[in-house]
Parts: sequence; structure tokens; C-alpha cells
Amino acid sequence: MQNYYEVQTFNKWWMRLLFIVPVSFAMYGMLNQREANASIWGVLMVVLILAAVGALFFFAKLETRMDDTGITIRYFPFQRVYYYVRWDEIEEILIRTYNPIFEYGGWGLRYSLTNGKAYTVSGNKGLQLKLKSGKKFLIGTQQETTLQEYLTYLKSEKKIACIL
Repeated sequence: MQNYYEVQTFNKWWMRLLFIVPVSFAMYGMLNQREANASIWGVLMVVLILAAVGALFFFAKLETRMDDTGITIRYFPFQRVYYYVRWDEIEEILIRTYNPIFEYGGWGLRYSLTNGKAYTVSGNKGLQLKLKSGKKFLIGTQQETTLQEYLTYLKSEKKIACIL
């Protein structure tokens, strides 16, 4: 079986709309600044900030790779280097349903005192890892079935004991 690889992005139509609407209103205000008595520099600053945040979401991506040696994740551009965890460092791993708002405060690169780190983009399915060091983290997934099949393969064929 091939290695598991998943890339998730914030490339949803409604997320684009969240940025297009305010930028459009700000640009309209900038073009009509004489009538509104607004400072063109203030409106331009709002447009630039919204465009920068929009670009950040446009280029952000969560990469998850798995093979018979371990798991590699990276949340670009927040993490430049890949984070690698070997199977022998993991105490237990399972796919679970989670509540992104109540458990982690939303999506993205998040931290919770009780649940550890979360690397999520959207949805409520994730790969929960508990390391032997006591650290916990969750990696969101949009391919729950494919991920489950790969974990079943690793458990049966490669005899990786930490997979529940």
C-alpha cells in the first residue's frame, strides 16, 4: 500500500466571501472618500490589512504524511519545517470526532491546556495522538475513510501497536 498523504487548505467559497465583501466595501469607500469625508490612508490601510489576512488564508495549508516509520505534519506558513513523530514515540493513536470550538477554540493551529495542540482546517474529524512523553495533539482530516484504511493496514501489516 502507498503512503498516506493529505493536503488541506482554507480554499472554501464562503471563506473567500468573508474577505471579498469587506475589501469591496473598503475600496468603495476609498473611491468615494471625498463624499464620505474619510481619510484615504485609513481606508487604504484597512484594504491592505484585509488583503494580507486573505493572502495568509489563501496560502495556508496543512500537510499530513504517514509511512511505516512515522507521521510528518506541517502547517504552512506558520511552520516552515516539518514536524516528525516516529511510531515508537506514540503511546496511542486513533481517529475521533472532536468539537473544534469547545475543545480548541476554533480551527487553525490551536492549543488547549487539556487537549494539547491541534492542527485543523475545517470539519470535526481528526487523528488524535498521545505521545509517550505525555504530549497530546490532534491532526484534522477530510479523508477519514482513507486514513482509517491506512491505519488498519499499518496495524495489521506493519504491526504498529499504538494504533487503536
